[in-house]
Amino acid sequence: MINLDEAVSLLRAKREELLRELDAVDKALAALNGVTVAATAPTARVESPPAATEEAAPAVTLTKLKPARTLSDEHKHALKDGRRKARHAKNAAAGFARELSDPLGGLGPASSIDSRQPRLVKRTKR
Repeated sequence: MINLDEAVSLLRAKREELLRELDAVDKALAALNGVTVAATAPTARVESPPAATEEAAPAVTLTKLKPARTLSDEHKHALKDGRRKARHAKNAAAGFARELSDPLGGLGPASSIDSRQPRLVKRTKR
């Protein structure tokens, strides 16, 4: 177990020494200002509160924060499509755009009322 008695006694001795030095400084300041200072015992000195406590701390006001906004899935999809179309338009203007591939699946052109062809058609392999 650690013996703290020696450390405590050393700190108390150091405190006494510093208080004597502080009294000497107070006396020197009083002599320069022409004021007499009553001698105080080193252990009877009362510590004054720091000057920061004299000033009133500014009042803290709470601010309500709105929850973070999130996009719906439809909006996220629309943003992705818009970026893709803008990227394609930029590449097309620069001459680097690739031709769009044929649509996958068996969807044919929309049929009119007069033609009785179904929209779903079977594609032939080339």
